[in-house]
Amino acid sequence: MARKSKITLRERAGEFIHHTITEVAVGVLILISVTLLLVELSLSAADSLVAQRLMVINDIITGIFVVELSIRFWVEKKKRNFFKTYWIDLLAVIPIFRGLRFIRLLSLLRLFRVGVFLVRQLRGSRAKLVRLEYVILGIGVTVAVLMGGASMRLSEGAINPDFATIENAFWYATMTLVGSEPIGGDPQTPLGRVITLTLMLAGLTVFAIFTGTVSAVMVDTLSRIKVRSMELDELNGHAVICGWNHSAPLIIEELLHDRACKNVIVVSETPELDQTNLFLNHPHALHVIVGDYTKLDVLESASIRTANIAVLLADESKEARSSQDRDARTVLAAMLIEKLNGDIHTTVQLLNRDNETSLKSAGVEEIIVTDEYVGNIIGSVVRNRGISTVLGELLTSKFGHQFYRIEAPKVVHGKTVSQAMSILKANFDATLIAIGRDEERLIVNPGPDVEISPGHILIVAASEKSKLLE
Repeated sequence: MARKSKITLRERAGEFIHHTITEVAVGVLILISVTLLLVELSLSAADSLVAQRLMVINDIITGIFVVELSIRFWVEKKKRNFFKTYWIDLLAVIPIFRGLRFIRLLSLLRLFRVGVFLVRQLRGSRAKLVRLEYVILGIGVTVAVLMGGASMRLSEGAINPDFATIENAFWYATMTLVGSEPIGGDPQTPLGRVITLTLMLAGLTVFAIFTGTVSAVMVDTLSRIKVRSMELDELNGHAVICGWNHSAPLIIEELLHDRACKNVIVVSETPELDQTNLFLNHPHALHVIVGDYTKLDVLESASIRTANIAVLLADESKEARSSQDRDARTVLAAMLIEKLNGDIHTTVQLLNRDNETSLKSAGVEEIIVTDEYVGNIIGSVVRNRGISTVLGELLTSKFGHQFYRIEAPKVVHGKTVSQAMSILKANFDATLIAIGRDEERLIVNPGPDVEISPGHILIVAASEKSKLLE
């Protein structure tokens, strides 16, 4: 039995200090500390005893923060990262050394710590009701108002009746920040005037940031609004492409060239796909869903149950994923799609053939191993000069002849292959390539005496305008 590695005390301390419960507890203590400080500032001189008790409680809480930061410093491997991350918190614990009373206001900076935790939680959740930009802006404004109001209360409260109460001080700070000019009071001390000037400059900055944030959010929202001929949940008989790589645009163009496929939904984690020229040129036929196609709710939003075609690509939206991870996601999504819609025709692109058996057992119809196909094509071109021109025409629907899968027309029922080839060429300008009962048992270049009967599937090369398609 392998010897279990022991968890060191430092590792245990790291797990404890970075645990979500610890982060929440620290956030609650920060809010309590700020509340106690504001209550202390609102008290009059007659309540000095109460103020002293509140100060002691606040200092105890600040002591807890000192211990917390000490543990974080201890468990941090790169000390430089600690100072980069927690420099605001270090400033906020300065009041523990009992310096000037004015320094106690630095404890309000701890609110940024609560804001960072809140933003991290919102970013990790699926909630879209609150924009992170607004949360960050709101926290900044709140800290500015609290710092400004508390500073004016300390600097002007004893000599200026305009700031005799904490409510007046906060009202002055709010109006000065919003209006970018002194409103609601007249500072008399040099320090009060400096604080007022700082609030005015902060107001100009906040206004600029607010305008830019709202503009960016509006532009982003409007850019995602697309005029569609129908809602996605109303689509029927459409194609769903899961994943994105350099082959996707060519596949989409081929699908849109098919008269039977009028709508294509692309499900990918690649951002801003709908802003590329391909999607802008087909606003009614192409639709994008940004999400993880291995999740049930994402596939449901693409109306996978009513789709006729599913194409799963070797996804390149996340560069960090290995080839094995990409194939594993493809296999998982293919199995989920076949379970949701057993009638769908699924084509899968793999990077490794090892997963072929699992896909076949799940009901996947077409499996393409990219490197093998590319290698075979190049090998055939090398051995047969000029064949690249033939393949280039047959493998695209943009021009010339192409491959078609059709059910055997009545005119060739009961005919041999040799007879059927003459009939197909004379009536439809089509050349018979393969024949079979289903896709898994197709016979390429069948013998001349093979008889064609109802139910046979034919693979033919024909003109785009062939009557076979009518």
